[in-house]
Amino acid sequence: MTDQGSVILVPIDLYGINRRNLETLVRIARQLDRGLLGLLLNDIRLQRVADLPFTTEITFSSGRERSLLRDHLTQRQSDVGNTTRKLLHELAESYRVAVSFEDASGNRWHTALERDDHRDIFFPPRQRWHVPEHSRHGAVIRRLGILLTSSPTDALLINTAAALLRAGLVGDTYVLCQRPPLPEQLHELYQPGHQVRIQSHVLCTPTGISALIQQSPYDLLLLTRDSLEGIPNDQLDAALDKSGSQILLVH
Repeated sequence: MTDQGSVILVPIDLYGINRRNLETLVRIARQLDRGLLGLLLNDIRLQRVADLPFTTEITFSSGRERSLLRDHLTQRQSDVGNTTRKLLHELAESYRVAVSFEDASGNRWHTALERDDHRDIFFPPRQRWHVPEHSRHGAVIRRLGILLTSSPTDALLINTAAALLRAGLVGDTYVLCQRPPLPEQLHELYQPGHQVRIQSHVLCTPTGISALIQQSPYDLLLLTRDSLEGIPNDQLDAALDKSGSQILLVH
């Protein structure tokens, strides 16, 4: 990895990332000719909660209450990080994608966005109790959403989407915009046997984009960092935590 722009950043926190999302990330990196940088996060907010007296949690598996001690939380975070790191290593090696890791403190949204570099950022959805698995056959990304905001950076999104389409990773493509773009702007997206659907009248305001992230029906949603300007940090955090989509921020 010779420059920062050649790497996709992926934050890894206490919640981990499942194999399906990691494989999607690795295949995207492979097609975009990128390496991966896993950011192993120590969430300070959770550690502060663990320091409160009499703090407890209810486990999903048994429904039993247990103490949420700092040492216990730290061990769990370490276990999740090691498991995710090992799996990402295996997948990256399989697809011949370079991967490295760094340690950091903070939550995944703020820590990733506040880094002063020009990397794309991949945010997987939170792991849910019951998440329907995608078919092992066909496209890896069944529904791709692309948010165009009528800015010069729209071209970056279209170039990224076109590379994934050419690789056969995408099923249906949805172009989200406030006003329909000119046909020539979308030329790269028209692939043989592939349909592009345009959904206009999308509110490209901070409130509208935050709602899109939170309620996104797409397997992968492509956004530019510029489109997030004006959205309060806590609002972005809440939207990302509730989102069921994989999100790739393109810089």
